[in-house]
Amino acid sequence: SEENNTDCLGIFDEAVKLFNPAPGEGTKVPQIGWNTIYDLKTGLFDGITENSYCYFVHGYYAALGDHTMATTHYVQPYSSGLHKNNFYGVQFHPEKSAAVGEQLLKNFIEKVNQ
Repeated sequence: SEENNTDCLGIFDEAVKLFNPAPGEGTKVPQIGWNTIYDLKTGLFDGITENSYCYFVHGYYAALGDHTMATTHYVQPYSSGLHKNNFYGVQFHPEKSAAVGEQLLKNFIEKVNQ
């Protein structure tokens, strides 16, 4: 990770980088608030529609890669969800993402974690 050159868990191959908006673009870092998720893959997103809104609070992002299971655009497209083997991770806060977050947690409990 670019955050203090921190070693991550090593589960995913995607690099973790600081958002770097172009000068004068007006984009604030960290990203705080609602944004959409799209290109949804895996059963974790069953019952969740493309471009659903989720709640984000973060200044760093995981790059797009082979393990991307959801994408969001803020400054550039990035992995808002990652999946590899039995590991799942999302960049947004399911517990603050209203019905979408509730469905995601339900899917995890009922389908993914079997």
